[in-house]
Amino acid sequence: MASSDAGPGGPPPPEPGVPPAVLRSWDEAEARLFPLVMAQPELYQQALGAIGRLLGRLRETCRDLPALLAAHERGGDLLAGDEVPGVRPGLIAAAACATRYRELVAELAAAGRLEALARARAQGVPWTVVEENGQPERAPYVPYHRVEAETGTGRAVIVSIGPDETLSRAVYRLDAGQIDLASGALRVGDPLGSYLDPDECAAALRRTQAGPG
Repeated sequence: MASSDAGPGGPPPPEPGVPPAVLRSWDEAEARLFPLVMAQPELYQQALGAIGRLLGRLRETCRDLPALLAAHERGGDLLAGDEVPGVRPGLIAAAACATRYRELVAELAAAGRLEALARARAQGVPWTVVEENGQPERAPYVPYHRVEAETGTGRAVIVSIGPDETLSRAVYRLDAGQIDLASGALRVGDPLGSYLDPDECAAALRRTQAGPG
């Protein structure tokens, strides 16, 4: 399905510059902490407190991904005396790093949206792609996601392609959205429609972008 008249805008998120092994270690740390919710809820709350305090320090000291990776190398030493008895310090440190990573990726995506909108406004383009993940020709086996936005207002349409219930056909979906023109944050709104025919979806996208009337 073709996009609107402007080319891709900001860089696709996730995982810029972070080795897959590091991402897996962060995911595994969070997965290992979760069972404490049922088994030892008080211990889990203590671990959450330690994660939150470390996260606050990471927000101050790790303003970009290289700084976060450098902090990650310190492992459990990051806790600096804030250990929780019964929980490995390395798990708490990795969970805090994972959360800070997600925040940084969100910040990068927001900045990319604002940059794409600014470029399109300078070119006099009414709509532009501000975010794109995946390749439409590989869908639905690999999910596809694209955000197109009106450059003057931040009004957005989120285009996604995924499998149907049988996992054999592609479903093309449109959802409303809004980009905050100050922060670049994306708010997802109401569903606009889902389609089995990519041409029908493209036509619906054009109608939505044209607005009422």
